[in-house]
Amino acid sequence: MRLAFLTALILLFSGCQKEVITISKTASEAFYVENAGASMRVLVQGNTASNIFILIIHGGPGASSYVYNTDYISQNLENNCALVYWDQRNAGASQGNSNAKNLHLELMVDDLKKVIQVLKYRYGQDMSLFLLGHSFGGLIAADFITRPTNQNMLKGMINVDGSHNYPLNDTLTRQMLLNEGMNQVSQKSKVKKWEQIIRYCRTHTGNFTLEESQQLETYASKAEGYIGVEQIDLVSMVLKNAITDQSPLTSILVNFMYSDDSAFNQELATANFSESLYKVTIPVLILWGKYDFVCPPELGQDFYNRINSTDKKMVFSSVSGHNLMLQDEKLFCDEVNAFVLAHR
Repeated sequence: MRLAFLTALILLFSGCQKEVITISKTASEAFYVENAGASMRVLVQGNTASNIFILIIHGGPGASSYVYNTDYISQNLENNCALVYWDQRNAGASQGNSNAKNLHLELMVDDLKKVIQVLKYRYGQDMSLFLLGHSFGGLIAADFITRPTNQNMLKGMINVDGSHNYPLNDTLTRQMLLNEGMNQVSQKSKVKKWEQIIRYCRTHTGNFTLEESQQLETYASKAEGYIGVEQIDLVSMVLKNAITDQSPLTSILVNFMYSDDSAFNQELATANFSESLYKVTIPVLILWGKYDFVCPPELGQDFYNRINSTDKKMVFSSVSGHNLMLQDEKLFCDEVNAFVLAHR
């Protein structure tokens, strides 16, 4: 029995090298976590001596966590805590097998659990760990925290413009596009562009196919620019950080292209965790862009209303869209700092 237990531990943690662990106020170290054919890159940066860690679950699928590793966030968050920039399987700088059978939500949730286990092994079981889910990352986070005992691994969760219910998400995006489109046309602002969106929304009213869902998301991204929300060039940011962090550009490109796998996106199109959110009791901070058409504010409100956390807070940014942490950096850092310091 003891031999079997030791063998399991060795297999579980064989991908980490404890001797490179840095406990300091300015740590910066990368390592890989292996699970089911994927070798997922993790960058831990900031104040590991604080014993406070924020694990970022990035958007996508197929994007990268390093887009959030901005100078402002480094200077205003990483002094108080350590940020964990995890690239999911088939995303960013992660490597390993890229086959369809290993690209599904169930396994990605298991990946997240493995990353948490490795973090606790490296930096201590008593660490104060917070999940931060953005966009698609919110779906993974919602799945993870509604499973038995997983909340015991965390001090809290931060939901930044995250989706927990894709069918509801599509319905709310359509309605927000339609409402704002008619408002903009009445003001004679970018009339032709908004009329195209209005026509599409009026002829696609529900039970959305994957193609319809993707088109709504495309219009949602454009809508932010049409009303003057700051546009973020995510591709340039990923490339910039890839060079800074010495990430393999080939992996980033191939992973982004492969993430378009239709079977996986078909699975996501029906993902819905609204009915399970009552299980959530840990402290939760919800940050949302007022002009987020991709994941409309009502989606965040649904998350807030359904969780059973007695300690929960929802904050709206009056200037941002779907990328609040990049479009309203001060609000993001101020709220996250206050939240993790209060619940560490």
